[in-house]
Amino acid sequence: MKTLGIIDIGSNSIKLIIVEIDNSSYNEIFHKKFQTRLSDFVGSENKKLSHEGMKSLFDIIFTFKKFCDDYNCDEIIAVGTESLREMKNSSDIINYIAIYLDVHIKLLSPDEECYFGYISSIPQNLKDYVHLDIGGGSVEIGLVKDKRLIESISIPMGTLKITNKFHIKDGISNNEKCHIQEYIFEKLNNISWIYKCKNLPAVIIGGSIKTIGRIHQKESNIVSNIHGYELLYEDIESLLEKIRNMSLEEIICTTGISKSRGDILLGALLILNSLILYLQSSKIIISKYTIREGIINDYIKHNE
Repeated sequence: MKTLGIIDIGSNSIKLIIVEIDNSSYNEIFHKKFQTRLSDFVGSENKKLSHEGMKSLFDIIFTFKKFCDDYNCDEIIAVGTESLREMKNSSDIINYIAIYLDVHIKLLSPDEECYFGYISSIPQNLKDYVHLDIGGGSVEIGLVKDKRLIESISIPMGTLKITNKFHIKDGISNNEKCHIQEYIFEKLNNISWIYKCKNLPAVIIGGSIKTIGRIHQKESNIVSNIHGYELLYEDIESLLEKIRNMSLEEIICTTGISKSRGDILLGALLILNSLILYLQSSKIIISKYTIREGIINDYIKHNE
């Protein structure tokens, strides 16, 4: 049996899970999350993480390293995604943390990020589908045929980026909604194989889709596991129209979600609404798993 720590450095939060691996299975024994938006500490001009942002990241990794030591982890796998990829000083940050904390962060390529999301949870009852990972900094799109990931791409238009780019924290007009939708459609039009994704079910991972699913469950008085929960395009459109003109305070009060999720909910809904409308997805299936579980599955596969 081995004990493995996985640190996932994202745009919206930094997460740790610790698992015990026994042959081809694993059991989660600890998890911790810090809602630290690294993208807020990146200079708009120089694209570098500020000193304050570096201190915050260092302190969190220091804390996570201590947790891993307390649980006697045999190995720590730390990965960075879009938030680190776009920083001009990411290599300096990674080297500094490696020297002083002995934690070696691997900067995932867009293809790797999509792959780990895909293998985190391959549905038993689906052969062909679109894999979507809606994060804070980017959206990963993967085309799965006969349960194999055959195409993938990462687009830097995550929930935080869309929210900040279009200043949509406190509601938008119908014209603004259409403008944002056109912006997202334009990004999708540039993908040469995107037409192959149309009319397929969409399996979606990420914190935002789980939040949206739980809001729908609450409104519909449904008590169900969020993993495998299904939505239709009409459900997303209805929720988007309901909160489109709300302030942040009204969104939090109405949905009961936290402020850290509430201020990007509209951005998340706009991305999801646009993706599903463009792809004409037959249904939306929520997966509770993330790239962290994908990394564990990949680790098991290569260490059997």
